[in-house]
Amino acid sequence: MPVVPESKHSTASRIYDWYTDKPQDHRDHLGASLIGHECDRYLWMTFRWAGLTRFKGRMLRLFNTGVREEDRIHEELRGIGVELHVEENGKQITCRDSTGHFGGSVDGVGKGFPEAPKSWAVLECKTHNSRSFTDLTKKGVKDSKPRHYAQMQVYMGLMGLERAMYFAVNKDTDEIFTEWVKFDEPEFDRLLDRAKRVINETVPPSKLSDDPAHWQCKNCDFYAHCHQQKVALANCRTCCHATPVEKGQWHCVHHNKTLSGKEQRAGCDQHLFIPALVPFGKPIDGGDSHVVYEHVDTGRMFTNGPDGYSSKELSVCVAGIVTDRTVEAMRSVFKAQVTESKPTRRPRKGDAVDLSKIPTGNPDVPFDDPLPF
Repeated sequence: MPVVPESKHSTASRIYDWYTDKPQDHRDHLGASLIGHECDRYLWMTFRWAGLTRFKGRMLRLFNTGVREEDRIHEELRGIGVELHVEENGKQITCRDSTGHFGGSVDGVGKGFPEAPKSWAVLECKTHNSRSFTDLTKKGVKDSKPRHYAQMQVYMGLMGLERAMYFAVNKDTDEIFTEWVKFDEPEFDRLLDRAKRVINETVPPSKLSDDPAHWQCKNCDFYAHCHQQKVALANCRTCCHATPVEKGQWHCVHHNKTLSGKEQRAGCDQHLFIPALVPFGKPIDGGDSHVVYEHVDTGRMFTNGPDGYSSKELSVCVAGIVTDRTVEAMRSVFKAQVTESKPTRRPRKGDAVDLSKIPTGNPDVPFDDPLPF
């Protein structure tokens, strides 16, 4: 039986749209919830705001369900006598490393858990579907959910605690699983070193795999950036002028100033991409205000800078657009800018374009003569 599409005017659709319309933004720091990820490059691209995944309304509602579950867990733990703290100075309890760029927000800190009533412990709350929950109960959090395990190790290490309570709920059955987790100092040190390495890297680390069909790559938010020549977003963190500095701040060498979060998100007209974030270009020359690239497919030159493509243009360009003769002609003659592009067949050396079909009122660039590029 064919599936009848949901009406755009249904209550469910309006609710999903309500979630989707809420701001979705970058995280200012490298999150402890991510540090257990398999790929260093993923962590770097996330920290540098190379892309932003916009979730659909249903997924955002699902995330919200997990947040709401925390309130019930807090109530239940207090109900059995746990002394639980979830806020500090009216805000969720946070912890950061010495750089200020790495850390996270904990679900709570408590004492009075039956496993060890006198020990203070980090509380980590998670919800699971039945399949995930079954695997968790069989293997334990370290083997079943290594990212969650790494997250708790970071929280314990940064807060000087020796224990964590992992509280998992099966969303399908409401069954509860709890695990008392001990602090692993060597693992914490390894994770902390990894975070500092990612923060200090000036170029993206190697890919997890060069194979586009690799199962972990296929489901990654940065698949298109690593395997389909997608350019990063244009903001201060993808600019070669900006550097992470102490106390969780960012400094711009071009403007010689510390950048606010708002400024980082907006970028400026002097933005120059970290060359590795323009995957279809091979940098061959440059200066303080420009970088010259050779297109890896066409062999033709293009520039990121005032006399070439702005970073905002490049961020929306697919590989085949840059150095395309028709596009270059329109940019030269009409001072046009690229605002959107879609993937097409990649241009090859020797591709011919009939430029006589492009009208122009500029007598200084007649189409009878060779174009200046």
